[in-house]
Amino acid sequence: MKINKLLFILFAGITFLAGCTKDFVEINTNPNASSVASPQSLLAPVLVSTINNNLDRNFRINNELMQVTVTTSDAREFHRYEIKPSESEYMWRVWYSSLTDIRDIYTNAEATRQTGYQTFQGISLILETWVTSLLTDAFGDVPYSNAIEGRKGNTTPYFDKQQDIYTDLFKKLDSANALLSVKVNLPADISNTEPVYGGDAAKWQKFGNSLFLRLLMRVAHKPESNAIEKIKAIVSNPLLYPIIRDSSESAILYFTNKLPYVTRFYNARDFDFNGDKGYSEFFINNLMELQDPRLSRWATEASLGVYGGMQSGYPKGAVPEPQSRLQLSLKTEPLLGNIMNYAELQFILAEAVLRGYINGDAEAYYKKGVIANMEMWGCQVPENYFTKPAASFSGTERELMNKLFLQKYFSLMFTDFQQWYEYRRTGLPELYIGPGLLNGGKMPVRFNYPLIVQSLNKSNYDKAVAGMGGDSVNEKMWWQP
Repeated sequence: MKINKLLFILFAGITFLAGCTKDFVEINTNPNASSVASPQSLLAPVLVSTINNNLDRNFRINNELMQVTVTTSDAREFHRYEIKPSESEYMWRVWYSSLTDIRDIYTNAEATRQTGYQTFQGISLILETWVTSLLTDAFGDVPYSNAIEGRKGNTTPYFDKQQDIYTDLFKKLDSANALLSVKVNLPADISNTEPVYGGDAAKWQKFGNSLFLRLLMRVAHKPESNAIEKIKAIVSNPLLYPIIRDSSESAILYFTNKLPYVTRFYNARDFDFNGDKGYSEFFINNLMELQDPRLSRWATEASLGVYGGMQSGYPKGAVPEPQSRLQLSLKTEPLLGNIMNYAELQFILAEAVLRGYINGDAEAYYKKGVIANMEMWGCQVPENYFTKPAASFSGTERELMNKLFLQKYFSLMFTDFQQWYEYRRTGLPELYIGPGLLNGGKMPVRFNYPLIVQSLNKSNYDKAVAGMGGDSVNEKMWWQP
């Protein structure tokens, strides 16, 4: 039987009906038997929904901004740095809807107090941190403290400062670490309702602390965050703060392509998937220079034995001919369910060493990251790969960072907006500059607030905009350098 829930998306100032997808019928509890949805009935649906909606906008927006792909549609101008205000509502609605279910997982686990309830709560805190970080990193100041309170009659929540949000997210991750350190796995009869780690509390704990490092690095340049000290504490104390130790512990929902675990593009026509876009020159040229085996895994040949890319940021009306396109096998690629992988963590640790935050061997972390990502994609690392100038761990600090972030860029393929967030933080990797760029040639650093928020929560919207200095795509948020 299908569970329908009345979800209050307060941030948009509207109330709408939403429910668990019909694909998860078998794992939903009977609403006639209980008024509280069990945590296991909520977890898989919210994971699949969030990841797939992230994928949708990764392909549409992130990949265009970050020169993974280039559209042949002259009307879509993300690659020219134009993001229309209407684009922002989709992810705003998706993320707040997800947060409603994620918070219910925590609350309902406490209410049921079944075996493993504290593990459900730890998972909930990690997922809330993950989704909230996506939200605030896209918009800046957003409703948080009194968000999702429509059931209490609050449909006009205030906007929390991003700094305050991050401070609270760090507390949530510490709480999750404590809850999961008890290492109570989910019972065997419901472990299959948790599609990332099968209910393994220790692996969720490692993911939570690895996510902690991702977010700490994002704000480490802000002294008031105290992030550097926390980075040191996590890395130096693996017993208290275990982190992902190999690729088998990566946080990936592996799509089986059997309902309900199918990718966003499972039923897409081939043309709808790759017919109106091609890979960019930046993407193809860098993989070719590296003689990287991931190239053929991701891209088709433009002609026999030849790969080629399109110019990103081409002038309006001068649409180039697509060359290499996305491999159609990616439509059903299990790895599209990536949330955070081991390779990304290795690049985080390499950067932390280079910046002097921790002690260690930056080159070793860098090489582990490269090898791990290639192997994750089923590729063997060429014997002379790290002797190539483009891959060797040598050069000036800027050159080292550019090589590091180019490899991190590849490790973040198809992972929500992480490439864009990291570029905004570091300006790396060094993208090509297209001749038709709009927005004064400046990479957008945020989304506008949705138009419906401006109209239905105007007082709090006005306060948030005044605090941020405006609501354009160029208004820097707290952590933006």
